[in-house]
Amino acid sequence: MKIENIIPDFIEKYEAEESFGLSELETYLQNHADLFELYFPDHCPRTEERLQLALQQYPSKLEDLKRFSADMPDILLRIEQAFDRTFNVELDLKFKLIVGTFGSNAFVTRTKKRTIYFAAEKLSPQKEHLEVIAAHEIGHVTHFALGTKNGLDWSSVDWTSGLTTLYTEGVATYLSMKIVPGLRESVYYSFDNEGDPWVSCLRENKTEIKRRFLQDAETGWDMPKEKEWFRLSGGSYFGLNRIGYLLGTAYVQDLVDRVGEDEALTYWVEHDVKRDILDWLGRE
Repeated sequence: MKIENIIPDFIEKYEAEESFGLSELETYLQNHADLFELYFPDHCPRTEERLQLALQQYPSKLEDLKRFSADMPDILLRIEQAFDRTFNVELDLKFKLIVGTFGSNAFVTRTKKRTIYFAAEKLSPQKEHLEVIAAHEIGHVTHFALGTKNGLDWSSVDWTSGLTTLYTEGVATYLSMKIVPGLRESVYYSFDNEGDPWVSCLRENKTEIKRRFLQDAETGWDMPKEKEWFRLSGGSYFGLNRIGYLLGTAYVQDLVDRVGEDEALTYWVEHDVKRDILDWLGRE
């Protein structure tokens, strides 16, 4: 495991300046250009408006950034070891701990050597919350490693389909529940204590949510739909963003109940997981 943590550099520069402004922020981003080339623009737009908004929010986040920087390395080590023990995979992960500009909170690169980014300014500093998002992101890499181990033809995976995203996000959330058990259900979706409305929304509107996702999946997937269901910038359908995470977890739990955990985690190796999701979405 390798961790590159540039949060102390941000904090040092921020506290050294009487007024940390746009020029200082741009210098910080340029000093770590190799990290931020994968952050901008796919996970956050790099506009002056976005940077100015970030500058307004940093003061209230400074103590949280310090807590995150101090605690996250040990959390990542423990969670990676838990995955290694549970699934007998050697992940050899790389982690990047950054202060971003209030875009994505975390993501896994799609390069051959998987790297996981965590943007501290978007995350709760509470340890149990950090354990869950660490398990969610490491869960993605574990899921992919199990696919490779079992002979998945990666060229057959349609990464542009929302059905693929539904499956992979569902698996990652399922795995976070397995590795970090016993927390309130909503924490596994929101990574903080504010997620109860999401759980209530799915419980009360599951049939309609399934119907709407099925409609979107069958009429051609695009980036607006991806954002609506899986990005922080979504939420126009049901008033809450990232509802696709909850729907995906519901699908994966149903799949586990039908075929068992081992097969569910590698279902896309020998089965048409997209077809199976469409069938599930069409059932009451």
